[in-house]
Amino acid sequence: MKILVVDDDPIMLEAIKHCLSAKDLEVVTAKNGFEAIGIAQDGTLDLIISDIMMPEMSGLSLLCLLKQFYFNRIPVIIISSLDKADVILSSLGLGAEDFISKPIDFKQLSSRVRSYVN
Repeated sequence: MKILVVDDDPIMLEAIKHCLSAKDLEVVTAKNGFEAIGIAQDGTLDLIISDIMMPEMSGLSLLCLLKQFYFNRIPVIIISSLDKADVILSSLGLGAEDFISKPIDFKQLSSRVRSYVN
């Protein structure tokens, strides 16, 4: 299974990659939405995990582009420290399958990821 993690925070990228790689999942990373779109176009992803707050393109804008123009079939999990109800509802309304609040509980993340890639 191949998972794309998108976050502008290199420490968060590495932490998520480490967590999921330990579960025998292939993890690729992108530091912004434009990189993510380039990676998603190869058609080999099984799941995308994206932060909301990123420069150049927000995670919600990325979600819209992915769902509208690219890969509506790939599940997207949004992660964010913006865990207010309106942000969560917006994420889900735009097509995200799930929302995980930061700071991330890595056991929870691993469990939810497994539910989408199995």
